[in-house]
Amino acid sequence: MKRLSLAPLAALFLLTACDPAEEEEMMTSSDPGTSSADTGDTEDPSTSGETSDDESGDTSGGESSGSADESSGGNVGPLAWTELAGPCGGSATNAMWFDDRMTGFIGCGENGAGEGLYTTTDGAATWGDNVRFNEVRIMDIRRAADGMLYGAGIHQLDGYPIWSFDEGGMIGSTGIYDPSNTISAVSQAENAAVTADGQVLVDSLTGTSAAYRPAGGEFEELDSLSEEVLTNPDALSYQVRRIVPHDNRFYAVGSLINDPARIHLPSQMEGATYHFHTVELQPETRDGELLDMHVWDDQHIIVAGHDQSERFPLIYLVDGADPYDSANWEKIELFDSGIDYQAGVNDIHVVGDTVVMVGEKIPTASGGFVILSQDGGRTFDDITPEGAGALSAVWLFEDGQMVVGGGSGEMWVYGEE
Repeated sequence: MKRLSLAPLAALFLLTACDPAEEEEMMTSSDPGTSSADTGDTEDPSTSGETSDDESGDTSGGESSGSADESSGGNVGPLAWTELAGPCGGSATNAMWFDDRMTGFIGCGENGAGEGLYTTTDGAATWGDNVRFNEVRIMDIRRAADGMLYGAGIHQLDGYPIWSFDEGGMIGSTGIYDPSNTISAVSQAENAAVTADGQVLVDSLTGTSAAYRPAGGEFEELDSLSEEVLTNPDALSYQVRRIVPHDNRFYAVGSLINDPARIHLPSQMEGATYHFHTVELQPETRDGELLDMHVWDDQHIIVAGHDQSERFPLIYLVDGADPYDSANWEKIELFDSGIDYQAGVNDIHVVGDTVVMVGEKIPTASGGFVILSQDGGRTFDDITPEGAGALSAVWLFEDGQMVVGGGSGEMWVYGEE
């Protein structure tokens, strides 16, 4: 067991109130073993997620927002890293969700052995296998505002790419979208984005197709998520990597590794629902891939990923300005924080103004990294545990503790000494 003392940083963590409108807001379940935490539509915990989001609760397992932690009670003592064993031995940690400091879920979805759902009730110290998911590849787990836990990936036995988890007794799943045999179908999903009013958007892991269900309606399979289809039915779409619901609208990031980095904002065109307006954040001469994002509000957003041109972490922030104007986006340079290694960000989690990002250095043999911001992502401290490999998922609790996952069973907990 390895420990890296980071006590001086513990005092920097501030408690922030959860915003019930945010995706990763805390919800109370009648079953303490499966208590619902945040919510549904956005990964925003000023409030989440993955991180998670404003209306939900991610995002990893972005999920990118924050979950209220009733078990910790607020302030904790000095924090340090402890290396534990994670459940994704043959895969990256693809999906992570915590209802509270003790109760969490992890999904594995990559490579030959990338299958399964694992649960913890002791804060990531141990993980239990859920046998009904032995043939399920899981890329996303989020709890929505309706209190339901949703997953995305592919159920290899029953064929559905998005489902709700049946949490009573032995955990099972109920498919909520049955893909057709057409080219527009989503056979393997990447995101399970559910707004507070019940809209659902699921996208393809490997292509540009998607499926959308309006609140109270039926799924429609889509060739494109671009607003251009409102005037040109044959318009093409960009591939997205992360979708975040916020204020009953969808936000997304993603691009190919040989294109400029893009953010996809809710379309302002008449008749738009799931449609995106795309804004290029990098110059045409640069290539980048954004993998995660967090939405505090419609004019306060942070996005991160890989700069494929310079090979440094790619981070952009807009705060209090129109995000539809690319000139309002500020590129965050980690050099200004004294961080100069080549790397890329894989996951974000946010609680209030505290932002944590994890990823992998270049070359991958150099390991992974964890960086922490206390000012909303403007400056960062490197708090990487010694010996960390490439990291793919992070969950940040309101008291500053966190759980970080990578590949080949790697897991770290930043908690009380």
